Amino acid sequence: MGILSLFKKKEKPEDILRYVNKNRGILWEKIEEFSNQLNATGGFVTSGTDEMEEQFPTKHHFSDGLYTREVFMPKGSLVVSFIHKQSHPSFFMEGEMSILTDAGEIKKIKAPMTIQTEIGTQRVAYMHEDVRWSCVYKTDKKNIKDAMKEIYTLDYRELPSSLIIKHLELCQD
Repeated sequence: MGILSLFKKKEKPEDILRYVNKNRGILWEKIEEFSNQLNATGGFVTSGTDEMEEQFPTKHHFSDGLYTREVFMPKGSLVVSFIHKQSHPSFFMEGEMSILTDAGEIKKIKAPMTIQTEIGTQRVAYMHEDVRWSCVYKTDKKNIKDAMKEIYTLDYRELPSSLIIKHLELCQD
């Protein structure tokens, strides 16, 4: 069953997240495949575009070596995050969502809560309600584009090899 048939059948958000985790392999590769299928269907926005800023307004703040990013994600949104290149605190301030965890589990979470995002984390999330999510990153960069290059990647091969090996071992379990 492909991603298009899931949307046509109006599957539950949890079923869409389970689709990403099917036949595991390296979860990053499965998420990339899923993201490519979503983009091919059309109607999805890409990070860094005006359309993205319009649908997912984001506030940015730089101060004293920290970059704080707060994003609003509307109810009904399906989001595929970047891969995080550093560990950092995240603050889930408002709403409810289902996420695909790094362990390949689907978890429904409700605000408010604080989450420690670990290096290598990439989330796929469905918003059951309007959501506000804030993250704090350590960086000396002074603009969004440079900070994002330091903080995120779309290619897990940019992560430390020890982390990639750990994920490969998890996939063999």
